Amino acid sequence: MGCSKTFACLFQMPSGGPVPPNATLVFEVEVYSVSKGPRSLESFRDIDLDDDKVLTRDEVTFYFKVEFERDGSKPREDSFYEKMVNDVFQKSDHDRDGLITYKEYNVYEHDEL
Repeated sequence: MGCSKTFACLFQMPSGGPVPPNATLVFEVEVYSVSKGPRSLESFRDIDLDDDKVLTRDEVTFYFKVEFERDGSKPREDSFYEKMVNDVFQKSDHDRDGLITYKEYNVYEHDEL
């Protein structure tokens, strides 16, 4: 807070009016607040389909598929979801038992969920 950062983005399509091809648009962005975000006990419960207080690979995969389709994305190959699920379990399944408990579900370690 109290600082600003300038980002440069390349666009190849018009946005808010005619923009020449390969033009660089510069945006000034200032952060006004930081919050925990949507990852919480409620999110854990949404993913935990059988309410057994642990997340399985199947539950996390299903959650990703539903979330991507809800955002208007077309369905992807299973390998796309498998990579994300592997990353989540690599970071969160601390005891390597193939399940993620709520205690292992650290809301600040990853941004996929």
